Amino acid sequence: MNDLQMHPLHEGTGVYAMACFLSREQQMDSAEIRKFAEWLMYSIAAASIRRGAKVIGHIKAYIEHEHGFLHANTVGEPDDVTVDGRDGGPVRRFKLVVNSIIFGLSEETVKNAAEEGVTEASTRFGLKRESAGPEKT
Repeated sequence: MNDLQMHPLHEGTGVYAMACFLSREQQMDSAEIRKFAEWLMYSIAAASIRRGAKVIGHIKAYIEHEHGFLHANTVGEPDDVTVDGRDGGPVRRFKLVVNSIIFGLSEETVKNAAEEGVTEASTRFGLKRESAGPEKT
């Protein structure tokens, strides 16, 4: 295979991007937000693999709130998750942006896996999903 030929595992690339706000009554400190981000990456990757993904190309999330931000990602394996950013004080609400690139799944299947992962992680941490409309003041 020369440099211009695509590897068979990388055929059929599905992508999905979404944004929403997540909130709950009880504040989340930075450690819990990091755990949420880790679980979110694992959940989306695992949901993709259950649906037949050949390769987890890249799943990333950006979490932004009034006191800081985090970015999380995984490439290849569900357990290989990195979370980094600027921690801040406790929050009740944050914006979540997720992007997934998965090889071997249709875009609709990638969307379903990402949505399942967001729902699973949100439920696990007691978060309610809101649309990504204008910021509340």
